Amino acid sequence: MVETCAMVGCFAENCDNYLTVDLEPEDFSGGSTSRSSRATEPRERVRVDVSRDMKRLRVFDGSSFEGPSPRSAKFKRRIARYFPGSATAADERLDAEARGVKEVREAPASIEVVEEPDEPPFAEAATNDEPDEKPNAAKTGDEVEPVPYSSLAALDEGMARIMKSNRKRSRDAQTLLKRAVKTKEIKFFNRIIKDFGNDKQMGFAEEAFRRIGDAGLSPTVYSYTNLLNACVRVGELDRARKVWDDMIAAGVDPNEVTYTVLVKGLAQDGLLAEAARTVRDMTAQSRAGVEGVAPNVRTFSTLLRNCVRHADPGVADECIAAMRDADVKPDVASFEYLLKARCAAMDAKGAWAVVDDMDREYLEVPPQAHAALATVSSLTGDVEKARSACEAARQAVKDNGAGTVEDDGAGELFGSRGGYGSDSDEPKAANEQVKGRKKDKRHSQQQQQQQQQEEASKSVQQFLKLRNSDALRQVEEVEKFLALGDDFVKEVAAVVNRGPESESSPVLIVEGAANVKKPLCFKEVFGNDLPVRLEVCSGHGDWVTERAQRDEGKANWLALEMRRNRIRMTWAKAVRRRLDNVALLCGMAHEMMGAHVPSGSLTEVYVNYPDPPEWVGSSQCLVDQAFLRDAHRSLKPGVGHLTLVTDDPNYAMRMCRELSKVLRLFKPTEHGGKPFKSGVPEGYGGSYFDEMWKNGRQNDRYYIRYKRV
Repeated sequence: MVETCAMVGCFAENCDNYLTVDLEPEDFSGGSTSRSSRATEPRERVRVDVSRDMKRLRVFDGSSFEGPSPRSAKFKRRIARYFPGSATAADERLDAEARGVKEVREAPASIEVVEEPDEPPFAEAATNDEPDEKPNAAKTGDEVEPVPYSSLAALDEGMARIMKSNRKRSRDAQTLLKRAVKTKEIKFFNRIIKDFGNDKQMGFAEEAFRRIGDAGLSPTVYSYTNLLNACVRVGELDRARKVWDDMIAAGVDPNEVTYTVLVKGLAQDGLLAEAARTVRDMTAQSRAGVEGVAPNVRTFSTLLRNCVRHADPGVADECIAAMRDADVKPDVASFEYLLKARCAAMDAKGAWAVVDDMDREYLEVPPQAHAALATVSSLTGDVEKARSACEAARQAVKDNGAGTVEDDGAGELFGSRGGYGSDSDEPKAANEQVKGRKKDKRHSQQQQQQQQQEEASKSVQQFLKLRNSDALRQVEEVEKFLALGDDFVKEVAAVVNRGPESESSPVLIVEGAANVKKPLCFKEVFGNDLPVRLEVCSGHGDWVTERAQRDEGKANWLALEMRRNRIRMTWAKAVRRRLDNVALLCGMAHEMMGAHVPSGSLTEVYVNYPDPPEWVGSSQCLVDQAFLRDAHRSLKPGVGHLTLVTDDPNYAMRMCRELSKVLRLFKPTEHGGKPFKSGVPEGYGGSYFDEMWKNGRQNDRYYIRYKRV
């Protein structure tokens, strides 16, 4: 059925192809009618969305790839085969006769292909402030069908490239699924589920797991663990819980890896207490004699890493104590996470105590840990220790020998990989082989393993380069801050030591949306009536603090970020710059905007480099219809603007499609109604990691600016 559907048409998300069918009376009654009577009877023309029936083909990752263009020869051949009465089929028959091919059989149905217009649908919307009601409008009256992916890809090389890559990934995935069913080996199924999960192809991972039963096999603990990991990697905790429950119901006992994956899912979702209880349960079961469930250093490091993300040094301390209680020796990563968690809480004394613990264990302090110590020491007023940490960070970079990204321009840092999931049709090693020459299978496998080891080693080196560069960047910022003089440092330290929760803090932090009685009053927050601008997904705060400093006396700024440690970083940077025109919101964008931002109060909303959806079926997508409606509500009518910037072509297309569905709310500002601009305007500003992506040859940038209607 799937293969048949594949021959018919294209996907609902990615291509808007329709067929217009002339239906005769017998089509409904099932009776027969003479040819002469049919000619005189009225025929009802029905517009049929062929792609709607193709959703079965999208079984795995909906928009991963799209069907052929309705103008392509492949599409015409498929229509001619399955709809031989169509106008396209007639053209194909003429071509077939010219090639000496047997004529396609006749059929009574009259079907024609309605191709997409040459003018993209967004061009019409750009000409009118209030477009007329569209025939394909949704029930709400202000949503229309989204602009096709093919129309967007035609405007940008990066988008066209990523669509081609997505199609190849999906073809490769389907090939692996077919091969797994034929081999009927559970190890092969487990491997491809693992690979799909690591590649964040959640739909394919679920389909591979389902086909284990179709092949007459039973899933093992490795099958469940790999599927659980696939769920966790894309942030689908509810799905992960269901996989866990199904595993227990099936009588399959989890092992330490399964537990570790569950801990990761809970911790990264902010459920640190539940994750810590799970780790303690692992220890208790192990002591009770259950084999294979004892937590290891990776289990604890998973929890510690998320303690940093959520700036929770208390749970981090408990985790270290639990490690020692379980006779698990903390490694360098464990101590580094603990140190950073304490730095996020501005606990300089506690952070330096971690260094003493590492010295007692004869462990080297990595450059980023020294940089974090330099930052927290400078902010809390300990100039001597801050300078000492800066020197130690520079020395640690020299000692590890990895160098920095700037040393070689990061040539291959973020380059594409050969093999499965890349643009290339074959791995690089295979391309270099002499055509037609047979190779020994064992020798080929050894070559492949050697290549993978070399790539892994190279990836580690490039990762160390990136960490070294980030450490040196932080050191340079600290040194610039210290150069402002001891008096300036002391004034900043006085604010920092009182803490961000202090009423005297010049930068307000608002956390969560629960129990909010009314939105913020910006005049009370900032003490003036200046225009207010908002950055969503403010990250480490580099862009918003730079803009706020530039706009002192001209505008006020809000920064919204869901990760607590990043909010603390932004607060520290704002205090270090002595800014009083910044306020911070910590939480999920949809909740925080609705609870704290008054209607019609903003002149600008910026979304800079948001995390793309982890997979095509993810519900965790920032720029969706709910967000656009909230942004429209928050912006001032007629003057408010929404600006979206991303380096991800897939996400850029998804944003444009979402905006094209709400033409009554926003209209594009680009000339001719173009939905986006390739590249970012000069002087827009960026972050450190934005520069890293450029050095890594990731130069795709999409600037999407719309005006509130």
